[in-house]
Amino acid sequence: MSVTQGGYMRQLRIRNFEAVKVARIDIDKKLNLVIGPQSSGKSTIAKVLYFCRKIRDFYAEYLSQTENFDQVHRNEDYIGFLKYVRGRFIACFGTTLHMEAFEIEYWYHGVEERVTISLGGKYAKIRFSQTLREKIERSLAEAREIHESSDIRTASFLEKKKFHEELLTHYREIGGKEIFCDQDEIIYIPAGRSLLAVMSDQMSVIDNQSLDLPMQNFIELIQETRKKFGTRLDRMVRDYVKTVNGQIKNADVDMAYDLIKKILKADYISDTDGEKLYYAKDKWVKLIYSSSGQQESLWILLPMFVRILENRKIFLVIEEPEAHLFPEAQLAMVEMISLFVHSTGSSVFLTTHSPYILTSLNLLIHSALVENRRKTTGENVIVPRILRMPGSELDAYLIEPEKKDFLKNMKSKESGLIDALEIDHISDVINQKTNQLLDLEYEDDM
Repeated sequence: MSVTQGGYMRQLRIRNFEAVKVARIDIDKKLNLVIGPQSSGKSTIAKVLYFCRKIRDFYAEYLSQTENFDQVHRNEDYIGFLKYVRGRFIACFGTTLHMEAFEIEYWYHGVEERVTISLGGKYAKIRFSQTLREKIERSLAEAREIHESSDIRTASFLEKKKFHEELLTHYREIGGKEIFCDQDEIIYIPAGRSLLAVMSDQMSVIDNQSLDLPMQNFIELIQETRKKFGTRLDRMVRDYVKTVNGQIKNADVDMAYDLIKKILKADYISDTDGEKLYYAKDKWVKLIYSSSGQQESLWILLPMFVRILENRKIFLVIEEPEAHLFPEAQLAMVEMISLFVHSTGSSVFLTTHSPYILTSLNLLIHSALVENRRKTTGENVIVPRILRMPGSELDAYLIEPEKKDFLKNMKSKESGLIDALEIDHISDVINQKTNQLLDLEYEDDM
């Protein structure tokens, strides 16, 4: 396992899971990116990474609920927790009855702190390393004592709710600091976002249980976030400033607002009449009738904006941020992601099909190489400093399904730039066929 200056890095390994033959990714960068053909395993890698990091939240959920301890004997608390995590795995990926044998390993912190998820028969098996298991078992014993010593079973509904919320907060803190060494909020933004925009007015009646776990969590994120946008973004910022102590990062918030306007070409408001995009002072269109690019990008941009405003650090997974966006808007989206990373200290995992995403990132990497060295200022600045992405902060991988290595690192060790030509070979194919047609045309003219 690789080692960084601060210790052992987080690492994900996958063998023979769904479309992924074999993959190993070190999750120690501010930005990790995977690109490859459709159905090659990009989403699988993203969802596996999301699931492994979400185990911290499953731990807090399980330990905060009294019924989980009522249903099992105290000697089987650990087994009960493993069954709960396996249930979350099925909610994320579906039944394993039809799957071939696989193995997933994720290291949280150090060589001895990992989870292994494997399939050798019909059902997935969850195993924690001995170090993690001992920590979890101590927490389970503590939680059982808390539940059994309380009179919560005879309490009122509101008292039970408060009790469980306090325990949830308690075990989230323990899980983040002491057990999984991962305190960042975890958000997954899936592909196909425009469908939820079209169903905006019906979202409250969607049967979440029929959806996979990342989509369930994404719908919850949308419902929570849009409550904050009862006014235009600039008014929302002014209202927020009045309610908080301390200084917000005004320059970052202003830049984020400008980038959102550049991509959406509108202001977003969610009021009693529904979700709207204002393209002029009194001119608007309902979100369900807006363009597909606006619908796809909205729920990438708004969660990032809120966290820049509130200065909240998270781990963010985004599938296909380029969906339905013109190349110029794809550059603005990459700039927004870079701003978000540097303003909040967050980390991002991207999947993409787009060479423009890679070339846009290369612009920010190249700027860091050149402008940081020259210390450009004022009118001479080409890329604002906060948008620059040093190559040391990024890793990019290409999925090659037919090759033995499967996952190829596309970043140059010397420059830190991404080899965008690796995935743009279709241009060579088009040029070759065009030349063949020109040759035929020339022969006809002769």
